[in-house]
Amino acid sequence: MRLLINILLLLTMTFAPLAVIANSWGGGGGKGFESGLFFGADLNRDERLDPKEAKAVKNLGEKDIFSRYDEDKSGYITRLEFREFIQQSPWVDKFVPPEER
Repeated sequence: MRLLINILLLLTMTFAPLAVIANSWGGGGGKGFESGLFFGADLNRDERLDPKEAKAVKNLGEKDIFSRYDEDKSGYITRLEFREFIQQSPWVDKFVPPEER
């Protein structure tokens, strides 16, 4: 019985830290659709999408759409700007800034 307890303790001490480390890696960028999509498109993992990376997300790579969501005109789409792109209603033709919604 004592041997069994020691083996269980040894296994717990060996594998528990691995579970914590694996969880901190993010496992695909997040748990939601939006985070996973952003993580998959962000090839260089710098937390922003350049025009080349944005081509992986439907029509976000098109020049006029990219510039519409690149609000600070930095040449990159940040996570916040990407969230606005995802949340934009697909049936709305005209872009409505969040503060006017």
